[in-house]
Amino acid sequence: MKLSPKKFNRFVARIGQNVSWKRAYDCPCKDPNSGAASYDCLICDGVGHVWDDALPCNLALSGQKIQRQWADFGAWENGDVVVTIGSDSPVYKAGEFDRITLEDSSAPFSITKIHDGSERLPFKIVVIDRIFWLDDESNIINGEIPTVDVDGSLTWIVSPPSGIQYSITGRRRPEYYMYQEFPQDRAHFQGAALPRRVVLRSFELMSKSL
Repeated sequence: MKLSPKKFNRFVARIGQNVSWKRAYDCPCKDPNSGAASYDCLICDGVGHVWDDALPCNLALSGQKIQRQWADFGAWENGDVVVTIGSDSPVYKAGEFDRITLEDSSAPFSITKIHDGSERLPFKIVVIDRIFWLDDESNIINGEIPTVDVDGSLTWIVSPPSGIQYSITGRRRPEYYMYQEFPQDRAHFQGAALPRRVVLRSFELMSKSL
């Protein structure tokens, strides 16, 4: 018996979904001994990593049985996702801390920001449904919906008052980072390029996991 990478890849492509992949690199600000990033770094904002521009790819979500096995392993966090990557997808080369955005999915969000003209949203937006704030008498003031640039910055036609804290609600693309160890090339069948299974963790949890 010999497993066929081409057939595996066709199956993964058929059941998979579109994603964008950003490759991670250690920021030069990281201490070579402790691995800690500089908290005031202007390049990585203290995260310790920088990322390439997004590259479109394809991968498949693994079944619930695999998800339960990962949970039983004891390293599970709420929101973790196990995925399968075909060897013909660019993301097959991915490593730890690479970022993955699910382009065929969306999730709700609701956060607060303080308007100073430079705020950005930390994720890819599908739609903004509502923006509002409170005036001096605690009355609700509904604001105009801004447009969102590629880098997440907001462009307003009519902006909230300067210094006001406002609520912004809508839907976004779910974003994850690749977590834990990654397999070397398989030894089975003379190193045949069989699919890889990796764990994705919510990008919002990244700073807590470092």
